[in-house]
This record gives sequence, C-alpha cells and structure tokens, in this order.
Amino acid sequence: MTRPSRAAYQVLDEKQGFDGGAAEAVEAIRSQRGRFLARVSDLPADTWHADTRCAGWNVHDVVRHVRDVAAMGVHQLGGPRPDFLVSERFRFHPARTPAQWLEFSSAESPEDTVRALARVVELEDTLLREKAEAGSQETVPGPLRRRLHWSVAAVHILWDAWMHERDILLPRGVSPACPESELRVVARYGLMAAAAPSAWSGEHVVTSLELKGGPDARYSVSQQDGTIRVTGWSTSGPSDLSGVCEEVLDSLAGRGPEVAAVLTGSDPAAVEKLARLRAVAT
Repeated sequence: MTRPSRAAYQVLDEKQGFDGGAAEAVEAIRSQRGRFLARVSDLPADTWHADTRCAGWNVHDVVRHVRDVAAMGVHQLGGPRPDFLVSERFRFHPARTPAQWLEFSSAESPEDTVRALARVVELEDTLLREKAEAGSQETVPGPLRRRLHWSVAAVHILWDAWMHERDILLPRGVSPACPESELRVVARYGLMAAAAPSAWSGEHVVTSLELKGGPDARYSVSQQDGTIRVTGWSTSGPSDLSGVCEEVLDSLAGRGPEVAAVLTGSDPAAVEKLARLRAVAT
C-alpha cells in the first residue's frame, strides 16, 4: 500500500503538538493578534458599548476578556501573574471565571484596555518565539481538563480570540477574514476542543469531516493511546460528516444553531459527542 506523502496531511496532537513544529502555531497567533489590535484600535467610541454575540457582554467586555486570557497565557509561558489572578490555586469554570476576572477591570477605559492588550501581546510574542526556538516539548494543564503540548495550549487562546473577534464583528455586519494558514490552525484546534468533553469519560470521537470553505479538503478526528489527534488532509475523500467550516466552528463553540443543524452525515453519534462542548463553554 502506498502511504500518503507528508505534504498530503498535517497532524495536531494534544501531547506532541504540531507535526510541522510549533512555528505554525506562533505565526497563526501573531496573525490574529495583529489584525485584532488594528480593529479595536480604530473602533468608534459608541461601538465599545454595543452588544456582541456574548450574552450580557458589550464590545468592551469582550476586548477586556481577550486581554485577560492573553495575560493568562503569558503567565503560563513563564511571564508575570495577572493582577486578577489572586491565587495560583484556582479552578477555572468557562461560564463563570471570565466574568469574575472582568470585575478587576470594570473601571478601565477602552483606550487603557487597548494599550494593555498591546503590551501583553508583545510579551506573548516574545515568549512564544523563545519557546518555539528552544524546541520545548513541555506539556501543561489545558483549560478543558486535558494535558496539552504548550503550543496547543497557546492555540486554545488563539481559538478563543478568533471566536471573540467574530462575536464583535458579525453583529456589526462585518464578515471577518483571516489568512488560510491561520484558519487551518483554528479549524484543527476547534475540532480538538470539541472532542475533549466526550474524552473525559473515554468516549473518544473517531470520525471524518468535510468542512466546506475551509483550508483543508477534509479532516479526521481520532485518538491514539487516549490522546486526541486531528488531521487535516489536502486531498478529498469519503467523509462521515459535512458542514460549512465557519458555521461548524461557531456552533461547536456555542454560537448560532445547534451542531446537528450545521453538521450532517452518516455519523450522528460523533455529532452528539462533538456537541458536548456547547454545554461546557456556555
């Protein structure tokens, strides 16, 4: 049997990271951060109080949250502990903890938020590049109760910021655009995050997907010795499930229609497992 060439697929593994190296993650993060900072730096004054897709949060709340999560990522990379993290020992709850962090910056102006985000992003970029250049294989506790390669944990923060960029822009009638290389990283991680909750009980997702409009022809989600792996394939082939890339990523993260409405095919059991992230994240 002829094995597919390495160029035909790219693997994201929870424990091993990106099979092509951590630079792919670092560049994707840098891409999104630069675009996001440019967008929020130019927001009209009245937009900061406008609604977003995040119930109860306006634009300023969302940008402060992106800054807070970036600060947590910097801390995990070896940087300073954020002011809002009053103790090294805490239990993160996706639906409650971010709102608690926001209490520490409730009096902050939008201008101060943007300046603080720029400072955090600059330090983040330095620490990420140092770690990638050192070839670190460190694993760290991830936010979804899974231990992750440090670059995968960093991409969780990218995925969060990428989703919140959409939370701000889509209600304004703006369709966010990002480079294919960035979306490739986000798509693979979005599927990995969605596979995490079912893996807590050993019910691993094993399926293949066509995400139309995405950067890869198809994806496979699998596990090896209990570790979640997502492979992006450059070649088309039979897939168990199909949907529009950005609609599926939104739905898996708790935005818009239920997962079963945007991801269809011959593997409803996999759809049900992937949909469990919605209950965790919202």
